[in-house]
Amino acid sequence: MILVFGGTTEGKKVAKILEAQNLAYTYTTKTKINFEGKGNYIHGAMESKDIESFCKQNKVTCIVNAAHPFAENLHTNIIVAKISIPKIRFERSFLERTKDPLVTYVDNFKEVNLKLRENNYKSLLALSGVQTIEKLQLFWTENTTWFRILDRDESRLVAFKANFPEENLVYGFPQEVAEEIKLFKEYNPDVILTKESGVNGKLQQKITAALTTKKPIIIIRKPLLSKSYIFVNTETELLKVI
Repeated sequence: MILVFGGTTEGKKVAKILEAQNLAYTYTTKTKINFEGKGNYIHGAMESKDIESFCKQNKVTCIVNAAHPFAENLHTNIIVAKISIPKIRFERSFLERTKDPLVTYVDNFKEVNLKLRENNYKSLLALSGVQTIEKLQLFWTENTTWFRILDRDESRLVAFKANFPEENLVYGFPQEVAEEIKLFKEYNPDVILTKESGVNGKLQQKITAALTTKKPIIIIRKPLLSKSYIFVNTETELLKVI
C-alpha cells in the first residue's frame, strides 16, 4: 500500500501512474474533493502521529508527497512521522526566477508586509490564497484589498472567520495571460501578491500579466523542503524508488 498526499495536478498524475502499474494506494487530501481515481480515498488534516498510525495499520510501504508546495505543515509532519519507509516528494516544475524591477521575491509574510509599507502601497490584489487573508490583516484593515479565492463554501468560511469584507472577494483561479491582464486592469491595484506556485500554478502567466500592465508583483518564494525526502519529478524516477 502506498500513501499519496495529493489535491494537486501532481497528485492526480501520481495516482494514474500507480494505477497503470496496478499498485494499491490511498489518496488523501486536507479538504474533501471529488476524487475520481481508483484508489482508496480519505480526507482530513493529518499530524505526524496520524501519519504514523495510518501507515502502521495499513502496512504502507512508502509515502508519495505530491501536495501543494506551500503545504508547509504537512511537509514537516511527513518527515517527523516515525516510520521507516521511503518518503518521496513528487515535485512540480519551477521556472527560472524573473529578473525585473517590477518583480520582487520575498521569503515570508513578514517581508511582504514590510514591502507593502516601504512602498506605501494603498491597494492590493492578492492571488496568494484564502489561507493568507489572516496574515495580511494589518494591511487590509487599513487599505483596499481584494483576495482571489476559490468559489466554495470552505474558502468563504475562512474569509468570513477573519471578518474580511465579502464584497472584496474575487472568485476564480489562475488563468491564462489575457484573462489575468483583464483582471489586473479591472481592479487596478497598486501591487499584486502571489506565491511561487510553479508551472501548474500558472506563475509565469501572472508575472507576464503584471509586467504587461506595469504592475509591481511580490512573489513569496516556495519553502525549502527537508533533504530527508527523495525528490523525483518524472514517472520513471518515481517507479524506480517505489
